[in-house]
Amino acid sequence: MPRPGTPPIPSVKHMNTALPTTIRAVRLDRYGSPADLEQHEVAMPIPDDHQVVVRVRAAGINRGDGLAIEGVPYAARLSYGLTRPKRPVPGTDVAGTVVAVGAGVTAWRPGDPVVGWASGAFAQFAVAADDALVAPPAGLAFEEAAALPTAAVTALQALRLGGVEAGRRVLVLGASGGVGTFAVQIAKALGAEVTGVCSTRNVSLVESLGADHVIDYTAADVAALTGYDAVIDLVGTLPLVRARRLAAPGGTYVVVGGGQARSLTGMRRFAGAAMLSPFGRQRLRPLFATPKREDLAQVLELVAAGAVRPSVEAAYDLADAATAVDFVHRGKARGKVVLVA
Repeated sequence: MPRPGTPPIPSVKHMNTALPTTIRAVRLDRYGSPADLEQHEVAMPIPDDHQVVVRVRAAGINRGDGLAIEGVPYAARLSYGLTRPKRPVPGTDVAGTVVAVGAGVTAWRPGDPVVGWASGAFAQFAVAADDALVAPPAGLAFEEAAALPTAAVTALQALRLGGVEAGRRVLVLGASGGVGTFAVQIAKALGAEVTGVCSTRNVSLVESLGADHVIDYTAADVAALTGYDAVIDLVGTLPLVRARRLAAPGGTYVVVGGGQARSLTGMRRFAGAAMLSPFGRQRLRPLFATPKREDLAQVLELVAAGAVRPSVEAAYDLADAATAVDFVHRGKARGKVVLVA
């Protein structure tokens, strides 16, 4: 019988009895750099009443994973953990198979394939809330599915904030990155005319995603562009006073990236957009993307219809997580990079 004040042991309704008691996971016990990530043996996770355990087949890597490993922006440590990470196993985007469900779970059973958000996805097994997962369409590889949750949902929410619809002219700055490759495709699926901005080596990639026009920023003056109904800024290098002119009068400039992460809040650019917006002919809108199951489901419908496909540059083994996360963190990836557990 538990001691008074001891949390009850979760009741697991369905669980594969052949599961191991320890698993391989990548972890970091102090804030540092992605290069500090190491593989360890950790205890097998047990789900709470409304959680499931997922056998991780692939985990998507996002720039936010590297920031969480560094513990920046510093105010985020109020939720990350003040002096060390509360969750030493990083990673959120997951694709795999359910192997155990909590007592209150009715939507999933062991054996179900899932994609969504989990806690500690850089491991062989991870725990996820039962309402943070979606069934992937048939035929979608786990590596492709793991590329979707954060990046594709961020792209969808940015386009929605920008009022993107059929006939609109859309400019995507950073079109070859993880979010950008989805923004180009989703905007096209919505019927927009899409211009993607990227470097020389990524022009063919952005063209292959269906962009109507591709601009190589090393050969053209991006600041001279103008007249777009919506601008999705995933880079954040242009000063906002000048950048807003990329949008037409009455158009919307959506700020997604470019904040100074190594600062107290990392919100300077977002705050600047909110303050400048009333004083011009274009609307400036900061995006604070949030994981939403219904938005992931909407993207998966586009994937099933063939309108969107994840662009996965590389799949690294879990043992090579430090190299993979560092590659993404330094902004070197084209499209998405995933870990295979």
